[in-house]
Amino acid sequence: MLGKLLDLMSDGEFHSGEWLGQQLGVSRAAIWKTLKKLEDDGYPLHSVRGKGYRAPKGASLLNVERITRLLAEECHAKWQWHLTSEIDSTNAQAHRLISRFGPRPLACSSEQQISGRGRRGRSWASPFAQNIYLSVVEPFETGAQALEGLSLLVGLVLVETLEEAGYQRCQLKWPNDVLMDGRKLAGVLIEVAGDLSSECIAVIGVGINVLMSRSEQIDQQWTSLYLASQAGELDRNWLIARFMSRLEVALALFRQDGFLPFVARWSERDAWIGRTVRVVSGSNATEGTYLGITGSGALRLSTGAGEVVMHGGEVSLRLADAS
Repeated sequence: MLGKLLDLMSDGEFHSGEWLGQQLGVSRAAIWKTLKKLEDDGYPLHSVRGKGYRAPKGASLLNVERITRLLAEECHAKWQWHLTSEIDSTNAQAHRLISRFGPRPLACSSEQQISGRGRRGRSWASPFAQNIYLSVVEPFETGAQALEGLSLLVGLVLVETLEEAGYQRCQLKWPNDVLMDGRKLAGVLIEVAGDLSSECIAVIGVGINVLMSRSEQIDQQWTSLYLASQAGELDRNWLIARFMSRLEVALALFRQDGFLPFVARWSERDAWIGRTVRVVSGSNATEGTYLGITGSGALRLSTGAGEVVMHGGEVSLRLADAS
């Protein structure tokens, strides 16, 4: 019932509980109970006595048929899709599916993650039906060594998708974060399995805060598309389809030429260029002026000892004056 209910409310207008109940053949009390649980979980519903309930325009549950229909035509048959209501994490599900089906293109998404993961073992807040939790499995024939810059590429595709959707204040933070107005909006987690120099598999995990309006789980400044106060697209099915369509085009070029063709576009959206930063790797920290990225996606840092080039992995980038 929830999916049909949100579809009825996806126009962003107020609808009375009585009208909604009539459309679905249930009581007004059943409508109230369903929406109350959704609201208690943090879903951004607006209720006004005498007017009814309003959901954000475009809000709906995930639907594989709808996603597939919105994909670019050449992508319709590429991925084997797996959609769940609840999962530990989509990346973990992707690894299980690889073990079951072998190295083939897969796409995993879920309405909720109970153990969502970010880089360096951090948790990822994953409330029900509010955000995008997506993992894409991509086999590569060139080996893991050729995948440097992949997380930066995915971040760039995310930003360009969001720009197409109407969000114009997105920036990229090396190596895997998307920021809006300096706050974290989305993140990328790449996990690679296989040979360094021959066949390997990349699990591309993406999390985007779409409808989330509150969270007690996040220990850093964050935002969501809903909170962005921009008249952009909030339909998660549309966002996933456009991201996947753009990703397919970008990966074809990446397989051929690596990250180099994307450097200029990434640099145009670089959030911290020229800032004093601290690069942390384990117990080691290096401070200097952030100079941008190399042609392969590595970080360039100007220090007292000269320019240093640092690669991704378990490295964290922070502003030097941040607490």
